[in-house]
Amino acid sequence: MAPSKKSCVWKSYDKIEGASNSAKCKLCQKSIKSCGNTTNLIGHIKNVHKAAFRELNNESSKNSNIDSNTINKNTQSVTTVADVQPSTSSADVMKLTEEADADKISDSFKDEGNVPVPPVPKRQKSIIALIYMICKDNQPFTIVENEGFRNLIKVIAPHYKLPSKTTLTRWVDDKYAALSTVFKEKLSNIENLTLTIDMWSETMSMRSFLGITAHFGVGNELLSITLGVYQSNERHTSEYIAEMLLKTCTEWAIDRDKISSVATDNAANMVKAIDLAFGKKHFPCFAHTLNLVAQNSMQQCTELRSLITKVKDIVTWFKQSNIASNELRKATQKETKLIEEVPTRWNSTYHVIERFSELRTIVNDIIIRYKNAPPMLTASELSILSSVLQVLRPIEAATKEVLADKYYTSSKVIPLIHCLLLKIKPLKLEESLAKELQSVILKEIDKRMGVIERVTSLAIATILDPRFKKMHFTDPIACSSAVAKVKELMKATIQNEVVESDSSDHSDKPEDNFSLWDDHHKLVHKSWKTAKSDDAISDELSIYLRSPVGRLNENPLEIWNDLKIQLPKLHTIAYKYLTMVGTSVPSKRLFSKAAQIFLEHPLTHKRADNDSAVVGVIGNQKLWFVWSVRSSIQLRDAMFKKVLDFEKTSMFLTDASENIDA
Repeated sequence: MAPSKKSCVWKSYDKIEGASNSAKCKLCQKSIKSCGNTTNLIGHIKNVHKAAFRELNNESSKNSNIDSNTINKNTQSVTTVADVQPSTSSADVMKLTEEADADKISDSFKDEGNVPVPPVPKRQKSIIALIYMICKDNQPFTIVENEGFRNLIKVIAPHYKLPSKTTLTRWVDDKYAALSTVFKEKLSNIENLTLTIDMWSETMSMRSFLGITAHFGVGNELLSITLGVYQSNERHTSEYIAEMLLKTCTEWAIDRDKISSVATDNAANMVKAIDLAFGKKHFPCFAHTLNLVAQNSMQQCTELRSLITKVKDIVTWFKQSNIASNELRKATQKETKLIEEVPTRWNSTYHVIERFSELRTIVNDIIIRYKNAPPMLTASELSILSSVLQVLRPIEAATKEVLADKYYTSSKVIPLIHCLLLKIKPLKLEESLAKELQSVILKEIDKRMGVIERVTSLAIATILDPRFKKMHFTDPIACSSAVAKVKELMKATIQNEVVESDSSDHSDKPEDNFSLWDDHHKLVHKSWKTAKSDDAISDELSIYLRSPVGRLNENPLEIWNDLKIQLPKLHTIAYKYLTMVGTSVPSKRLFSKAAQIFLEHPLTHKRADNDSAVVGVIGNQKLWFVWSVRSSIQLRDAMFKKVLDFEKTSMFLTDASENIDA
């Protein structure tokens, strides 16, 4: 009797010492009970590691002599046996089981007519399409249990069996695990990262969350990821926030030395947390500072606050009166409506005043017909509001500029402040209230941004941006200090290269005869290299500063890519500073999206029980980036569970399906 052949499934398992009936999966390190056969081992590979299951099938098919007619004849019976009976010859059972599953999927897409049966890969495409729909449309996993959705699938594919919520969750978990592993490997090759951090409180469930995003350059692009959104169960102390930051860096294998800056708001606990975790790398969010300038300026003008209150009262009255709202809607051609103020966003106040000024004639005609309506503004008050809009317009444009950019780099901060001042200072205003506001705004800008040019990182980033260079510096001392700092950085880079070359030269050379003048020759060589490096630094920096500036709409990373050969030392430093983000807006956008999901999906009594994550794909064969959302928000049946945000679905389907299944 020939010896029994060992199943090829054991290539994916290691036997556990001391446990004869268990084996450890090499792919996920999970312990599986074998019970003297390989049925459970095959089932785990088939259900969890589909790519490995196909590889085993291919390998078994090479050594299998089973007749194809016999396979087709016994497919159903073998499938049943594989599910309920033990098997010691698993390779052939795996082959037959896969074909049986493929037949079921193919049958499910049959129509009443003569529609060709889709091939086996249709199953994988349907899985990916289902996950994509859930993630893209922010749908809960329980959609597969909804009666309407099940009826739709029954009409489209009568024989297709929808997966359960548990199965769907497992599919997404597998994809997330694979993508996060790939991303961690790619993230380890990034030299410089900028973090943005923000805290958000969800008012409906009274929970607070800490969001952390990372930004870095890859080639000519600036990419962004969300490392995590963590529910904060403790006080928001600087020590607790610093601990969460370090924990996140450890989780994603990020070296703290690679973090060039951290952008947050101006809260004291945030500033101290950054100092505790990374040292002096904190950068105040420019968008938050602009918001403070505008809000504080308007708060200091008492008469202006009274005028804005009168406008807000009129807006509120229109919102509460259906008759007045209908009349306003009919009187405007595009159904333009009045805008309500959002307390946390100063520019919403600007838009309230602007829209009210546009509709003042129509609003006045409606208000005078109702006794209970609030009093309309006088002509002089409307004139004051018009002048106030002139003063606030540059700040609103700056805010819009910051929020419009997907990634607002730190190199644009100093130029934008300079342009802001050039717009506000020359204004000739007649209204005394507008003049007061103008004066207060200039004082606030000087108070909060007066020494912005002396912030070394911002000054270097501005100088090394080919679109700006030294044009927007008003402090010549700050400008010259930044240029000197750039020279120091270039010199340090060259010295590191010299040390490395010297050490390599010394290690390559065999030991010669003793010479008393060896050290003298080394000093001469070092002096020559130092003089040469100083000349190279002066030449590169002079060539760059004398060259014409780039156009405003150009990508500075693309410009530096063209200058890389001519200015190699300067290129390395420029790339580091030009990929630094100047605001914490990306982390704020994360919470804006979260709030939108809350509005779209009402709270239920079901609670999210797992970590959440959003995984996206950037381009073909480019970096995978992971948006991890860890929360236990009571969203509609765990909305913030692991989901995939397929930014470019077609590329994902064609190029990444095998990687995801691995």
